[in-house]
Amino acid sequence: MIDRGEMTPQKQLEQTFDRMWDDIRGAKLYAGQPRSEASTQSVSLARRALHLATESQSDRLLLQAWGMLAYSLTANEQYGEAIPYYKNAIEKLESMGEQEQAARQRIGYVAALTHAGRHLDALDVAEVADKWFTKTGDEHARARLFTNLGILYRRLDDYINAAKYYRKAANIFEAMNDRQALAQTCLNLANCFSNIDRFEESNKLYERSEKLSDALGLADLSAQASYNRAYLSFLRGRYSEALQAFSRLRDRFEISGSQRHGALCDLDQAEIYLQLNLAEDASILARRASAYFRDLNLPYERAKATTFYGVALMQLRRFSEALDAFSSALKLFEKEGNLYWVGLLDLYRAELYFSLGRHLDARTLARQAKQTFEQLAIPSKRIASLVLSGRIAYVLNDLVGAEVTTAEIHQLIRKTTLPLVLFPYYLLRAEIAERMGKWDEAQLHYEIAAQELERHQTHLHHDDLRVTFLEGRQHAHEALVRLSLDRRGPEEGLSAAYEWCERARSRGLVELLAHHAPSALRQPEHVLLAKVRKLREELNVEYARSKPEARQISLLPSYHGIALKERELARTLREVSRVNPECGSLQQVSTVTINSVREVLPARTTVVEYFTSGDEVLAFVVSRDNAKVFRRLCQASCVSNLQDHLRFQFEQVMLDRDCLAVHSRQFLESTRDRLTELYRSLVAPLIGEIRTPHIAIVPHSNLHFLPFHAFHDGERYLIDNYEISYAPSASVLKYCLEKPGVQGKSPLLVGIADENAPLIREEISRLSRLFPDARILRDATATRAAFAENSTACSFIHIGTHTIFRQDNPMFSSFKLADGWCTALDLFSMTCQTNLVTLSGCQSGMGAVTRSDDLMGLMRGFLYAGARSLLLSLWNVHDESTAALMVQFYQEWQKGATRSAAFRSALLATRQEHPNPFYWAPFFLVGNP
Repeated sequence: MIDRGEMTPQKQLEQTFDRMWDDIRGAKLYAGQPRSEASTQSVSLARRALHLATESQSDRLLLQAWGMLAYSLTANEQYGEAIPYYKNAIEKLESMGEQEQAARQRIGYVAALTHAGRHLDALDVAEVADKWFTKTGDEHARARLFTNLGILYRRLDDYINAAKYYRKAANIFEAMNDRQALAQTCLNLANCFSNIDRFEESNKLYERSEKLSDALGLADLSAQASYNRAYLSFLRGRYSEALQAFSRLRDRFEISGSQRHGALCDLDQAEIYLQLNLAEDASILARRASAYFRDLNLPYERAKATTFYGVALMQLRRFSEALDAFSSALKLFEKEGNLYWVGLLDLYRAELYFSLGRHLDARTLARQAKQTFEQLAIPSKRIASLVLSGRIAYVLNDLVGAEVTTAEIHQLIRKTTLPLVLFPYYLLRAEIAERMGKWDEAQLHYEIAAQELERHQTHLHHDDLRVTFLEGRQHAHEALVRLSLDRRGPEEGLSAAYEWCERARSRGLVELLAHHAPSALRQPEHVLLAKVRKLREELNVEYARSKPEARQISLLPSYHGIALKERELARTLREVSRVNPECGSLQQVSTVTINSVREVLPARTTVVEYFTSGDEVLAFVVSRDNAKVFRRLCQASCVSNLQDHLRFQFEQVMLDRDCLAVHSRQFLESTRDRLTELYRSLVAPLIGEIRTPHIAIVPHSNLHFLPFHAFHDGERYLIDNYEISYAPSASVLKYCLEKPGVQGKSPLLVGIADENAPLIREEISRLSRLFPDARILRDATATRAAFAENSTACSFIHIGTHTIFRQDNPMFSSFKLADGWCTALDLFSMTCQTNLVTLSGCQSGMGAVTRSDDLMGLMRGFLYAGARSLLLSLWNVHDESTAALMVQFYQEWQKGATRSAAFRSALLATRQEHPNPFYWAPFFLVGNP
């Protein structure tokens, strides 16, 4: 062994270079990876090597330094800077007669040229290298070259050839047990398969790449595979999976220092939030992504993020800020020369001005956008521009001008084979016809508009129905209810109007579930549901590819193929509905007829189903013997005002309980006044038609938040005269009534007490004494797993805990358990066969309600999971009154009373001790009475 002191300076330098190479290669870098701390350090080390080699004037060391820099820069996303170092190294090696080393350098050179966009040069270099490796039989080098050729063809959107080369490379790497190279190639092959509709193979390959990378300590490669897998979930319409994955990945990219990939996570997640109408979340992420892309000097990505920020602000109706965001994005896209996004921003700004009532400015921009999309030959956006122009003309009462635009749209539709979202067009035609008194034409186009919305709602992009139409989705169904009653005979009009009313409710539920539950639904018809899921995923990707702005568009979309898949999906959904109607109702818009509801109603029950059309509140009164509609009960705006006053009074009590004690009489009188006004508006006109002891109320829109059972006629509350229950729709009530009761099972009591709800512990103890055979999950034992296991089949389930209602995303409304929260989404994949679920937490019954009646929350989740009925609350509950009410209810039910009769007795008994409706009225019974 040579003593270090005896080594020459040249020898010491060579050993230093060996260590440098060991450090760089030890970082396990690869071309195309996100920039990381390791890749940045490798570039710094290589630059130091170049400095040392230049000072030493050694050709051999200079050659090594060039190789280090070429390799490190390529892995650090600095492809253009890497190219001259590859070129220098190859020329030097060839001049020294080292053809094999020159050929190996060409492998990395192909990668750098490819990522720099110099594809033809890369192909030429690859051809030279392949000839050498074929001649020498160097299979491992050929596999590495095949990998880079796969990357090249993928970037040229030739996914068939790309997959061919990746598969060849993977086979060689696996045979040679090169697991690092195999992990990278699996990732690349997965990317190809995702673009040729082989989704399951793609997902499995991403997963294999992740596992191999984790086992080898390749954190960056693992993160890249995870990101691509998340994006695949996004494309397939599996938004819940994608959101969770992007959130996890963002943390990983922040740690690794890859701002670009972290910002891309923000951008993709913002787009999902826009899709789900979660504008507040979208605005936060889009704004953050825009700032990152600005710092990274990525103008296209920055402009796109800024545009998404503007769209989110539009949805939040912060129009002035949205206009600033659009103006900033427009400057960036104009500088980039990106006409598509310039036209789209003209369209966004036109709609913004339209929303502000600046109709002339809106018309100018809409026409400008139309010209841009005409130039770009993009009929879908040209139609969107024309629809907005038509709406502007309609608002200005220029019906001739509006008809001219619809005629132009009609001609465009006839000429194109693109999959178009035509709901806004048919809605416009219907509104024009209705204003002109062409009733049959209006009816026809409203029906087509409703069918278009129902057919496309599971894959509508936030661009397809922008702010105006997001708010107007319910308009077609409302108009059809109104026209059916106004223009048809009494019997036919009543039946048709009722079906459109139920379709409106069903559409809201299906839309909310579209991006969440279908993959997790608990049903035995797994073959049909798997087919539905597969077709929907394929269509989601096809629709994404058909959009001009889609990233990494793989192949020209097959519009004929899209039409075939749509027809196949429709047939499969019909089969699901035939086999299991309840499951089918969550997959597509479905409805019940008024006669089918009457057939299942008990003789002692009358259904009162409310519906809001425009500002009119109407009600269908349906019993086994009769059906009738009551028009123009009141104005919806008046009910909203009364509701606001009532809510304000209750919120005062929630903030200051002592206030109620001091002013109990005044508060009771004021509350009764509001409840009396609500009774006169919503109940008094139809109460004479009710001849049964039990009323099942089906509210609509904001009426879901009203305690009808506490309405006061001036002398008595409604609950004094009738048993009252509720249902989110007649369809749901029908499913609940048709399910047999659960027999021979013990109850399940669940309680999580804390400092804010200490009486829950006493509540559970009292109920356990009343039902000694009950299973009990209390505090630390009430875990998510324990609840899922024990709730499968129960006589009833009583849950005393805090409940959170998420109006921004009702699928994530949840109740608290010991180790986390159980969401509404969780319930759709659970089985809870039980006669009753009671949630004695706060605001457990409130679901998301927009004007389209998108009621969703724990209520619908539990009913689908198997509950026949539920006992829920509308506002924060007072624990003492709650405990008394619960014990009284269960005692009466235990004696043999129906649930609605027991509930009525419990309310009346609780009112004796707590006369103010704040204490006894928040609870309501849903489902089978």
